[in-house]
Amino acid sequence: MHLIERRNTKGRESGQLLTVFALWLPLLLLFTGLAIDFGFGFLTKTKLAKAADAAALATMRNLGKGYPQAKALGQDVFYLNVNTSSNLYTSAPTPNIQILTVNGQPTVNVTASAQIRTFFIGLAGFKTLNITDFSQVTRPVIILSLVLDRSGSMNDNGGATALPPAVTDFLSYFVQGVDQLGEVSFSTTASNDVPITKRFLTPINNSLNSMNFGGGTFAQGGLTDGNGQVTGVSPMPSNAVQVVVFFTDGWANAIQSTVSGRLVDFGGCAGPEFQVGWCTGVSCWDAANGNSLGGYQTPSIYIGVTCDGVNSFTAQDTTDIPSNPAALNINNIGYEADYRAIQLANTMRSQGITVYSIGLGDKINGQYLQNLANDPASQQYNPNLPSGLFEDAPTAADLDYAFQTVAAKIVSRLTE
Repeated sequence: MHLIERRNTKGRESGQLLTVFALWLPLLLLFTGLAIDFGFGFLTKTKLAKAADAAALATMRNLGKGYPQAKALGQDVFYLNVNTSSNLYTSAPTPNIQILTVNGQPTVNVTASAQIRTFFIGLAGFKTLNITDFSQVTRPVIILSLVLDRSGSMNDNGGATALPPAVTDFLSYFVQGVDQLGEVSFSTTASNDVPITKRFLTPINNSLNSMNFGGGTFAQGGLTDGNGQVTGVSPMPSNAVQVVVFFTDGWANAIQSTVSGRLVDFGGCAGPEFQVGWCTGVSCWDAANGNSLGGYQTPSIYIGVTCDGVNSFTAQDTTDIPSNPAALNINNIGYEADYRAIQLANTMRSQGITVYSIGLGDKINGQYLQNLANDPASQQYNPNLPSGLFEDAPTAADLDYAFQTVAAKIVSRLTE
């Protein structure tokens, strides 16, 4: 009796479960369909987000090439990041790129859209899903001074010819009317050739095309003027990024001191330059106007430097000069000039300025230029101060690439 009753009860329960399952099956299929269709939608939105972000970054980094070209490059990058031929799309992904100036800062907006077909929810009349994503990139205004070497050695290594087109390509990374750039040049003296301006392309290119190359390498003077350009901007745009880009083709070889109450620049020759015949002695000139105060040729790199024939100059650097740090001569004046330029660059960094350096040829002191830029590869790298970059151009043919590398680094750091 009891066994028969249990079997009948189990049969009734199985029938009830089948009935309930049959009732719930359409709902389960609906939720499964929703999960699949909206899963495809989520994956599509993820791909659109990646492509929109990439397009916005590419557009921002190329604004200096002009807005139409920047948009075109942004679109190219967008399409590289999506598969427009997928059978899932009923309307392939497209970007809408807008370039704006918001609160004085360049801004790129990218709206990406696509339409995909559905599978399960199409049975309920929803044949397609519209997917969109939005990306925005903005960066601060860049305040930048180009500090360029116009010493006589630029005539010997091809730099005088290669520098103007390299700078022109460099300028294309920055936005006319938004960023502010100026140009300083230096040889035996430094000159403020193009004051900081929002309309920088024509005046800087004109300055480069008419530049005369000759004289020594007064790097400290060039950096002093570059620092003055950047810090002298008023009013300073909110969150502006302050940059100095320093270019040279050799050792710093000129420094400044006081002789008989008058400020003079002196030197014009460093040990490596003397040894290859680029210079034969020491020159002295009035720091105020650049007028010559005389000079002398010397048969030896160890002859002490004077500007009055009596008083020898002493060094501020007592650690890096390899021989007789108390008295300056052609063999160590380059180390002293390097030292003073680096000290000035450190002062600039303490004010929030990032320094980049570019060196041309095989007569440069790479370690000095790394230190000048506070490059992470530098032996004196200070992570607590703004980090720059040193870029080497072994020959004049490499100069354009070096300038573009630095420009790309400056811009990309602000849009990463």
